Amino acid sequence: MGIVFFDMDKTLLTKSSSLLYVSYLMQQRLISANEVVNVMIISMQYSLNLLNFPKALARLSKSVKGGDAVATKVMCDKWFEDSLVHYIAPKAITRLREHERRGDVVILLSASTQFAVEPVARHLSVPYCCTQVEIVNDAFTGDVVGMHCYAEGKKYWGERIAQERKESLADCTFYSDSYSDHWLMDIVGHPVAVNPDSKLAALARRKKWPVERFY
Repeated sequence: MGIVFFDMDKTLLTKSSSLLYVSYLMQQRLISANEVVNVMIISMQYSLNLLNFPKALARLSKSVKGGDAVATKVMCDKWFEDSLVHYIAPKAITRLREHERRGDVVILLSASTQFAVEPVARHLSVPYCCTQVEIVNDAFTGDVVGMHCYAEGKKYWGERIAQERKESLADCTFYSDSYSDHWLMDIVGHPVAVNPDSKLAALARRKKWPVERFY
């Protein structure tokens, strides 16, 4: 028994929730062409390592500063029901339920914001930890609450959760697709690379970590 962390994008989900979200906004005509271009530029800079995650998120957050958080939640819940739910990998759910039957505590651990992660976690009836965008008086401030849940930030939250639950990280498992998650994968007892990117696949081979395909 222990804690089993699941990354969300491209691990539990077969696609990136952020790209799926932009696609949904375009389909619903809820985002302008200029806004799409801005998102794509930031995403490209992030993919090319020209922007780190906190800076990329800060730029994206500026575009929603002052936005209506309540309306956004309603829209994201509809997005989940209309689209996102269909990208949850069946094999990931099977593995998640296997862990629960063994008595493990499954926690969704994601760099995405609460608007994408909460409906997935609610659907699966599991707790979650993610990057929390700040909301004051039902409006976005453009800031993040506390530590983001990406790379070293995900390691921070993994360690904190294990400590709060009085669990040893040596007894914890972490499923992820991304090399950026190696910070936490390095310190849990059971790291598992799922549909890994090229850098994580190379690291998994070097460290003899198991590699699985959820989709």
